[in-house]
Amino acid sequence: MAEAIHSKRGVVLVADDDPVMRMLMLEMLAQVGLHGVEAADGLEAVALFRTADPDLVLMDVDMPRMDGFTACAEMRKLDSGATVPIIMVTGGDDLEAVTNAYEAGATDFVSKPINWPILGHRVLYVLRASDAIVRLRIADAHNRAVLAAIPDTFFRLNKDGFYLDYEQGYDTKAAFPPVSCVGKHVSEVLPAPIAARLLDQMHTVLASQRVRTVEYDLTLESGDVQHFEARLVTTGAGDVFGLVRDISERKRTEEQIRRLAYCDSLTGIPNRQAFLETLERELARSKRNDKKFAVLFMDLDAFKRINDTLGHNVGDLLLKIVSDRLRETVRPGDLVAHDEGTSLARLGGDEFTILLPDLDKVEDALNVAHRIKDAMRRPFLIEGHEIFVTASIGISLYPEDGDDCNSLLKFADTAMYHAKNCGKNNAKLYSSSLTMQIMSHVQLEVGLRRALQNDELYLLYQPQIDVRSGEIVGVEALVRWRHPERGIISPTEFIPLAEETGLIVPIGEWVLRSACNQARSWQRLTHRSLRMAVNLSARQFKDENLAQIVLSALSDTGLEPRLLELELTEGTLMDDAKATLVTLEQLRGIGVYLSIDDFGTGYSSMNYLKRFDVRALKIDKSFICGLPQDSENAAITRAIIAMAHGLKMVVVAEGVETGEQLVLLEEYGCDMAQGFYFGRPSPAEAITEKLRLQTCVAK
Repeated sequence: MAEAIHSKRGVVLVADDDPVMRMLMLEMLAQVGLHGVEAADGLEAVALFRTADPDLVLMDVDMPRMDGFTACAEMRKLDSGATVPIIMVTGGDDLEAVTNAYEAGATDFVSKPINWPILGHRVLYVLRASDAIVRLRIADAHNRAVLAAIPDTFFRLNKDGFYLDYEQGYDTKAAFPPVSCVGKHVSEVLPAPIAARLLDQMHTVLASQRVRTVEYDLTLESGDVQHFEARLVTTGAGDVFGLVRDISERKRTEEQIRRLAYCDSLTGIPNRQAFLETLERELARSKRNDKKFAVLFMDLDAFKRINDTLGHNVGDLLLKIVSDRLRETVRPGDLVAHDEGTSLARLGGDEFTILLPDLDKVEDALNVAHRIKDAMRRPFLIEGHEIFVTASIGISLYPEDGDDCNSLLKFADTAMYHAKNCGKNNAKLYSSSLTMQIMSHVQLEVGLRRALQNDELYLLYQPQIDVRSGEIVGVEALVRWRHPERGIISPTEFIPLAEETGLIVPIGEWVLRSACNQARSWQRLTHRSLRMAVNLSARQFKDENLAQIVLSALSDTGLEPRLLELELTEGTLMDDAKATLVTLEQLRGIGVYLSIDDFGTGYSSMNYLKRFDVRALKIDKSFICGLPQDSENAAITRAIIAMAHGLKMVVVAEGVETGEQLVLLEEYGCDMAQGFYFGRPSPAEAITEKLRLQTCVAK
C-alpha cells in the first residue's frame, strides 16, 4: 500500500525548527515509503510549499519568524493549497492550539509526545483519504461534464408521482422547463394516458427494483409528432430516477429499415418476406371466415437470354417495367382489400406472386392469369430495344391444394413449371399429379447424376455414307442410358434433363472421350481415316473450358483433330453470334471438323452462316422423310444443297430411310447421308464388322 501511494503521492513537507524532530520525521516517512522535504520555520515552509508541490504537510505549531497557524493559513490561500492535507503538531494538552489549527485550515493534528510508529500510519491514512476526496471531486466533475453533454432530460419522482428534480436536456424538443414540473404531479405535466402509463411503470420499478421503459408520443406546437422513451430506475430511497430520450430519429430509421426489409429494392414492390406475412394473415382470415383464395406464381419465359444478350442493366429495367405493368393489370378488386400493398410481390429474379382473396370460382383466378399473360405479351421498349417476353403462371387454391403457406406457394411454383413444360406462355392450375411428375423428375435427375459413376451410359454409332461410293466415311456417336431399374431411357427424356441441370457438360465430356477413343481403335484396325461426329449441346458450347476439354480428349486418345467432327445446331450458333465466332475460332485453331446439325429447323442469318465458316451442313430429317413425293420438301432440300455448295460446305442428309430417297439425294448432288436405310444406331462391335467387310470388298 505504501508503495502504491509513494508512486503517486510521495512528497511530504516537514516543517519544524528542531533539527532532531525533522530528522526523526524524515526517518519515519522513509520507513513508510514517503519522500520528505524539510523547512526550519513557517516562512521557509510557505516558500517551499510553492516550489515542492507537496502531497501532505507535517508542521509544528511553534516556530520562529512565522508560526504553524499562520503558515497553514498562508498555504490555504494559494491555488495549490486548497486540497493538500496539513497535519499540525501540537502540545499534548493544548486544546486551544488544536482549535486554532482547525481554524487555520489544518486537516488533522498530532499531539506531543509523538508516537512515531503510529504517526507513519496516520500520515498514510490522511493521504489515502485525501486521494479519495480528489478522486470524488474528479468523478463529480466528470459526471457534471457528462450530464452537460447528454441531450436527454433527467427527472426524479417520489413514490406518489410528484417531481422532485427536473433538468431539461438540450436536445429534447418536448421537454418542459423545471419550474413547470418540480413540485407538480405527473398528471399535471403530461397528458392523462401517458401519465397513467408512467405511474404504472413507476410502481412496477419500486416493487421489482428493475429498470422499466415507457415509450410515448407528444404533439408539438408546430404539429409535428415526436417519439420519446422514458427509462425508469429506483434510487433505492423510495424515489424513481428517470431519463427521457427523444427517439424520433430512431423511429424514422426503424421505419426505413422495415421498408427495406419488406420492399424489393429494384422494383419498389413488396418482397418475398412481405408476401409471406401477407399470405399468413390471409390464410388465418380465410380459415376464420370460410373463404377461398388463390396464389399466382409468375415467371418470365427466357429471361436469362435477355440478361445474357442485352446485359443485366436491360434485364433490371425490364423487371421494373414488368412490375409496373402487373400493378396496372391486376385491378384493386383482385387483391386483398385490407392489404393491397403486399398482395403483389417479387420473390426474386424474374419470379412474381399475386394473392387473390375471396374467390367465388376458379375461373376468376384464371381470368386474372390470362390478363397478366396478355399484358406481358405487349412489347417492352428499353434503351432502343424492342423486347418481347411471355409469362408462365401457376395457380394454387386454398383450401383445395393446401392449408399452409409453404404448400400453397410450392404448389403454385410446381404449376408454373408445368406451364413452362407445356410450351410456355401458359397458365396452369395445380393438381396432385404434378407433384408425382416433379418427384419422378427429381428421381430421374438423381439417377442421371449416378449414371456416369456407375457406367450406365454407353454409346451407339450410326454410319455416315458417301452417297456416290456407298462407303462408310464417318460415324456419329449417340449416347444412351441403361437405367438399373427402368431399363433403356430414351435420349428425348434424359438429354433435356441433362441440359437443364448442367449434367450435359460432364456427360458430353465423357461422350467426347469415349467416341475419340473408339475412332482411334477403328483407325488402327482399318488403317483408314474415319471421321467421328459428336454432338455439342448449347450448354457445352458456352462452357469456357470447351477448347481445353477437346484438346485434352484428342491428346489422351491420340486421335487426329481433323477426324473429330463437332456438330452444333442452328439455335446454338445463333444464340449469341458474337460469342459464337470467338468459340468457333478457338475450335478451328485446334483443327477439328465443324458442322451444323438439324439445319432448316432454326433461323440462320446468311451473313453469319458465311462468317461461321463451318465445314458441313446436315439437312434435318423432317425435310427428307417426305421425299420423293413431297414436292415442297424436295424443293427445300435441293435449295439447301445448292446454297451449301455455294458456301463450299459438305452436305449430309439425315433420316434417309429408303432407296428412293438416296437416289433423289444423289441426283441433287448431296454428298453424304445417314439414316435407318444404312442401319440403325448400333454398338461398336456391329460397326467394326461393317468396316471389316467394307475393307475386304475394297481389297
